[in-house]
Amino acid sequence: MRSLPQISEAEYEVMKIVWKLAPINTNKITELLLKTTSWSPRTIQTLIKRLVTKGALAYEKQGRVFVYKLSGRSDTAISR
Repeated sequence: MRSLPQISEAEYEVMKIVWKLAPINTNKITELLLKTTSWSPRTIQTLIKRLVTKGALAYEKQGRVFVYKLSGRSDTAISR
């Protein structure tokens, strides 16, 4: 069995949005986090990319938009 991905507090904030609203696109994730954090849009995109690399998120490209959802193993547990 593969280990659970380790995520930071900042990545956890992104995950909370995806857990609640998936499937969700990059623009919507960014819009929501800009309201509650002082992060730049580029920082948010970096956090999303890290979560994909760690296997916590999966994405599908729909035209020019990336739509994110939980990966198969992140819907039940993430280790912080």
